[in-house]
Amino acid sequence: MQIDLEKQPLPKKFKRNGKDYFLDTIRQRLVQVTPEEIVRQKIVSYLIHDLNVSENMIIVEAPLAHYDIDSKRRADIVVHGWSEERQCNLPLLVIECKADGVYLGNEVANQAFDYADLLGCDYVAMTDGYNIYCYRYNEKTNAYDNIRILPKYNDLLADKYEKSVIEPIPPRIKFEDLKEYVEEGYPLGIGNSTMLSKAVPATNLSDCLLDIRHKMPVGQYGIFKLIEDYGVRLLTYGNAAGGVQAGPFRSFLIEKDGSTAFVSLAIEVWNTWGNLDIEKTYLDVAIDDEKSAHLSLQLMLDDYMTVLGDKCSFYHSGRIAVGNIGSGKISELKELVYERYPKIIKNNRFYFGTLTHNKLWHLDDKNVIDFIENIISYALIRDEHREIVKRRKALKGN
Repeated sequence: MQIDLEKQPLPKKFKRNGKDYFLDTIRQRLVQVTPEEIVRQKIVSYLIHDLNVSENMIIVEAPLAHYDIDSKRRADIVVHGWSEERQCNLPLLVIECKADGVYLGNEVANQAFDYADLLGCDYVAMTDGYNIYCYRYNEKTNAYDNIRILPKYNDLLADKYEKSVIEPIPPRIKFEDLKEYVEEGYPLGIGNSTMLSKAVPATNLSDCLLDIRHKMPVGQYGIFKLIEDYGVRLLTYGNAAGGVQAGPFRSFLIEKDGSTAFVSLAIEVWNTWGNLDIEKTYLDVAIDDEKSAHLSLQLMLDDYMTVLGDKCSFYHSGRIAVGNIGSGKISELKELVYERYPKIIKNNRFYFGTLTHNKLWHLDDKNVIDFIENIISYALIRDEHREIVKRRKALKGN
């Protein structure tokens, strides 16, 4: 939910070597003014003036080592409370602060939950100074449940809080209304330069990925095993060109060659080079493994989805970037795909399937399942190819 911190006072500012510094009343020292520090100071003021937390119960940039935790990390804000049982002050609430513009998705939430787990806090919050998301630990589910807002300090001590009302999932736009819906104004995730004939099925596919009422069946799928359709996660990824994309992704927990990873898909907008007004629509495929979280494939639907009547076919040329090495060889990628997953090679291109656009698509439809299997398999093999190229370059360097 949104939080109004505009009226919260900030500490006095002082100059040091030409830079602005706050005189932090909690840390009792000068701290440089940064976008994140402004959020931190406003939240501290909010805790003191609105939630009635005593200053001596707040620690800013709390070193985890002070809690006998073997870590050099620091939690942004920790609020303490008196424990009758332990006869001492214990961590009660941890707040993760981010600068305005930083996406408050699963990555930030997991960071905050990790601090809470280490510190033993029941309450968690994350904020960018405008939005705040609050949670209370649920012992029965071993998870953090959303709560509506942070309670006042006395209510925190008494463990009194207001649960969030879970809104029902809204129905999808009916298929017969989909074209008119897109014509009225391209929805989020659809590029303004994408022609209508492609924007409509792209919207259908986007809604399909976000519809958690339908799940892709678990089981073995050729080169990978689907352990769980994990639903929608709020994620942030960057691409090789330095762009960053944040939003809802449909995530699949998979296993390949004995290793587990998340593969996440989303329909998203990217601007073209040199003209920020031109927006194209992409199917992004991201992979989180033990090495990195990255976009393995960005399939521009404007170019790589053909629409003939009600038939929508998806393919790719094989173009591939390999980190800071540059472009990989399409011929080498093709050889690896022939070896690992030859079924997607058709007419000298990588072909992922054809979906008939005569109804709403769902993740448990046979044709959609085949398409998702093919696109995930292709992304996994692309990453395998990247590793081969990197190892070969490393050997040459030695």
